[in-house]
Amino acid sequence: MRDYRKCLGKGDGWHRLQTAMLQLWLCAALLFPALAQAGDIRDLRVWRSPDYTRVVIDVDSRVEYSVFVLENPHRVVIDVADSRMFADVARVDLADSPVRSVRSAARNQSDTRIVLDMDNPVNPSSFSLPPNAEFGDRLVVDLYDLGTEPPAQPAEITPSSPAERQTAVASSQRNIVIAIDAGHGGDDPGAIGYDGRIREKDVALAISRAVYERLRNIPGYEPVMIRQGDYYVRLQQRPQLARQNRADIFLSIHADSFSTSRAEGVTVYALSQTIAEDENIRRVAEKENSADLLGGVSGDTSLKNFEDDLALTLLDLSMAWSIEQSVAAGSYILNALGTVAKLRRDEPQQGNLWVLRSPDIPSLLIETGYLSNPTEARRLNSGDYQRRLADAIVQGVMNYFYERPPEGTLVAWQKSNNQGPDRHYVVQRGDSLSLIAQRHNVNMAQLRAANKLSGDIVQLGQTLTIPGGGPAPLAAAPPVVSEHTISRGETLSGIAEQYRVSLSRLREANDLRNDTIRIGQVLLIPAL
Repeated sequence: MRDYRKCLGKGDGWHRLQTAMLQLWLCAALLFPALAQAGDIRDLRVWRSPDYTRVVIDVDSRVEYSVFVLENPHRVVIDVADSRMFADVARVDLADSPVRSVRSAARNQSDTRIVLDMDNPVNPSSFSLPPNAEFGDRLVVDLYDLGTEPPAQPAEITPSSPAERQTAVASSQRNIVIAIDAGHGGDDPGAIGYDGRIREKDVALAISRAVYERLRNIPGYEPVMIRQGDYYVRLQQRPQLARQNRADIFLSIHADSFSTSRAEGVTVYALSQTIAEDENIRRVAEKENSADLLGGVSGDTSLKNFEDDLALTLLDLSMAWSIEQSVAAGSYILNALGTVAKLRRDEPQQGNLWVLRSPDIPSLLIETGYLSNPTEARRLNSGDYQRRLADAIVQGVMNYFYERPPEGTLVAWQKSNNQGPDRHYVVQRGDSLSLIAQRHNVNMAQLRAANKLSGDIVQLGQTLTIPGGGPAPLAAAPPVVSEHTISRGETLSGIAEQYRVSLSRLREANDLRNDTIRIGQVLLIPAL
C-alpha cells in the first residue's frame, strides 16, 4: 500500500497547511476509490399490473444506466454506472410476475450489472425518479409483455350476477356502470399515516373493494374496478379504462394527509376549468397530480391540443355537462357520507385534478379522511368503518342516479314504475315531508310508514328512508360512538361488557381475529 506521508508536500505557514489538506484528500481518493461512489443500490422491488411489470431500484443518488434485452434465454440487463449492490436480490418478491429470478454482479470494478431472467420476452421502458416524501432517488424499468396491448378492462371484472338475474323483468334495460378507482398503488403509497404504517393506497383499495361488493349485488348497477391489487395505474389510463367500460360515473377513492394532526373530515372534489383559488384545493390538486410524476408519466388532456373550432365548442359543452353532473353527484354522496363521517366541506370542491379530466364522464375524487389525524387514521384503517363509508358512497350514488337516471337504464325504468331499492335522504333546510314525498315520487303514507312517523314534522339533518319496490336497503353498520384505550389488566370480554356490546360486534368493529389485545391499543366501540 502506498505510504500516505509521501503524498504530503512541503511549504510553510497557512499555505503549507492548505496544500497538505488537499493532498490528503487526493490520496484518500486514490487509496479508497470505493468511498467516492454515490450510486449505491439499496433496494429492488417488483410490482405486477395487468399490462406490465414495474421494477423499482432504490439508489443513493441519480445514476447513469443502460437497459437492453438478450434472447435465448430471455433476459433484461440493467447496467448501473458507479454503483455498488447492497440489496438482497435473492429475497425480491417475484410472485405473479414474468421475472423468474434476479441476479447481480460487479462490472468493470465500478459498475453493477443486474440481470432479470424472464419467462417471456418483454419490451422494457425506463426512467429515473427524483426523491419524494417516501423514497429517495429511483430507477424505474417497466417491462411490457410483447404482443399484447393494455387490456380494455381490468382482468377481474365480473358481471354482477345477483343484479343481472333480477333485471329479467326489464331485459332490454342496461345497467348503470360505476368505475371505482382506488388511488395510488404499487410503488406510490400515497399519503402516509401518523404512525408511518398506514398507507393511503391500502385504505383506498379496501374502501373501493367494499363499494364494488355493495354495488355488484344491487339490480341495475355494474361496478368496475380500475385497480384490483397493489400496483400502479397511470393517471391518464384510469379515466381511459372507465371510458372503455362505458362508465356512467368515475369515482376515485383517496385519503388525505396534512401538516397538522387536527385536520379531519371527508371532502369530495370535482373538476374545475378555472384555477382554484382555495389554498386547500390547490394543495390537494398538487398532491394527487404528482402521482403521475412519481409514476413516470406526463400528459394533459388540455383543450389547447384541439384546433377545430367545432370540436372545441362540442368539447366545451361536453366538459361543462360533465362538471355540472359531477357537482350534483358529489352533493348526493356528501349528503350520504355525512350520516357516518364528519364532513370537512359540506359541498363539493372544485380543483384542477388530472384524474378527473374526462369530458364525457362525471368524475369525482373522494378524500375519505386524514391519515395524519391519529383518531381518523385508526378509523380509516378499520374494516368496519371502511364498510360504513362504502355503504354511504353507494347510497349517495343510488340517490343521484335515481334522481337523474340515464335513458335506457334499469334504474330509469324503476323510477318510471316506482320500483327499485329503498334509498336514504337527509333532510335539508326548507324541506317538508310533502315536498320530499313529491320529489321522490312516493305518497305521504308510504313515507310515514317507512320512517315510523306519526305526523308530518321532520328535523334538519334527519335521515329518511325513501321506500322503493325492490330489495331492502343496504344494512348500515352501527356507528362508532367512542374509543377505548386498553389499560393493564383489561380483557376484550370485560370491555364488551363495560360498553354493553357483544364480543362479535366488538371484534368486527376492530377487525380482530381473536380476543388478544395489548396495553395502549385503541378500540373502536360500536353503538348499541
